[in-house]
Amino acid sequence: MTPTHIFSNALPSDAGAIAAILALSWTSPFSQLQFGCMDPHALAAAIAPRIAQQMADASMLFHVARRREAQDVVSVAQWTVPSDAPDTAMEEGEEEQESAGQRDERQKFEDEVYYNSLPEDCNKPLVMEFTLGLRSLRDRVLCGRKHFLLENLATHPDHRGQGLARQLIERVLSRADEQNVLVYLDTASDNTAVRLYERLGFEKQASQTIRNLSRFVEEVELESSTVGNAHTHVALVRYPIIKV
Repeated sequence: MTPTHIFSNALPSDAGAIAAILALSWTSPFSQLQFGCMDPHALAAAIAPRIAQQMADASMLFHVARRREAQDVVSVAQWTVPSDAPDTAMEEGEEEQESAGQRDERQKFEDEVYYNSLPEDCNKPLVMEFTLGLRSLRDRVLCGRKHFLLENLATHPDHRGQGLARQLIERVLSRADEQNVLVYLDTASDNTAVRLYERLGFEKQASQTIRNLSRFVEEVELESSTVGNAHTHVALVRYPIIKV
C-alpha cells in the first residue's frame, strides 16, 4: 500500500503553512489566556515572519508531513538541534564571567525583541512569564548537556489520529541515538500527548508552575476558563539508546 504522507525537511516556502498549523493548535485554555481568542488566520499572519526567520537559523530544524497527492503540509515538528562544535571552556575565571555577562545581555535583548514582536492583543506579561519559566525549567533539567529540543509539535485538526506526530518525533529519536544525545521536551501537565511521549521513551524529570495567575488575568476571565489559578508544565527527557 502506498503511504499517504511524505516526511521531509521543511522548505522556506512552507513558513506560512507551518504558522497556520501552529495557530490552529494553540487552542488550550491556557493558550487562550496568553493569546486570547485570536482568529487563527490573524495569529498565523502574526507569527509567520518569526517562523520564516527561525527556518533560516542553522540551529533550527523543521520536519513536516505532507499529503502525497496535494503536497500540502499537514503536520510539523520544530526542533532546536545540538551544535556540532565541541564545547570549549574558558581558562580564566574573569573571561568566563565576562562571557556569561555577554550572554545575559544578548538574552535580555532577544527577550525584548520577542516581547515587542508579540501580537498586541495577547497577554504579553503572561507570555513572558511562561517563556522565562520554561527557560528556567530547561536549564535545571539539562544542566548544559547536549540535546535535541522539541520546540513545537502540531498537526492540522483534519489530519490528527494518523500517527503523523509520532513519526515526526521518531525521525529525530533515531538521529539522537546515532549521536548519543538526549532529547528534551516540555508540555502542559494535563496534555494528553504525555502518554505518547512516554510510549516513545520519554521520562518525566521536573515541573514548573506559574502560581497566582490572577496577577496576569482578570478574575472574571479566570473563572470562565478551566485553568484555575495555576498552570504546570512538565519536563520530559528521552535518553539515547545505544545499539550494540
